[in-house]
Amino acid sequence: MRLPSLSALALIVLLSACAEQPAATVTPPTPSPVIGLPGKVVRTDGNQDLQLIERGAARCNLITAEEIGRALIATNNARAGQGLKPLQINRSAQAAAEAQACDMANRGTMTHAGSATKGPSARIKAQGYKPTVTAENIAAGRFNLDQATMEWVASPKHLANIVIPGLKDFGTAYATGADGKTGFHVAVYAQPR
Repeated sequence: MRLPSLSALALIVLLSACAEQPAATVTPPTPSPVIGLPGKVVRTDGNQDLQLIERGAARCNLITAEEIGRALIATNNARAGQGLKPLQINRSAQAAAEAQACDMANRGTMTHAGSATKGPSARIKAQGYKPTVTAENIAAGRFNLDQATMEWVASPKHLANIVIPGLKDFGTAYATGADGKTGFHVAVYAQPR
């Protein structure tokens, strides 16, 4: 099934990409005041946290095996287009993605910094994974994971994370914020030691 074009869907999308080596440290920036969702696709540099909705109780752990599978297929198709080996689902990467999606949704903030972690490397390490490289793509808006994955593949900065040579592992998740409408999406890409 072919999805309709993004312009036809009039999506509200915010995207950010982050790649880091395990030794990298990031000082979490202060979130901006609640800005609300813009009416178009906006790509950020990932250097500023964006408070999109008010904090509150999120709906977490919503992703299904079918959704993970579709995201993995789209991700591996992008990698194949660059002559790279496919990724596989990894429990630690999946748990790190789920934790960050839920954390962002509870805070109503799109950010690579977690409430208790500085970035994706710390989150995957907390799951017992020993990374050489960790990268993360995030998105927030009123759309589903398939659409977020399509945006990541279409965005040069996000695609750069997807096609890092040597990556082996993948996890993805989303959670819905307290407004019941805004999805917070995360994909984690990793290479073990």
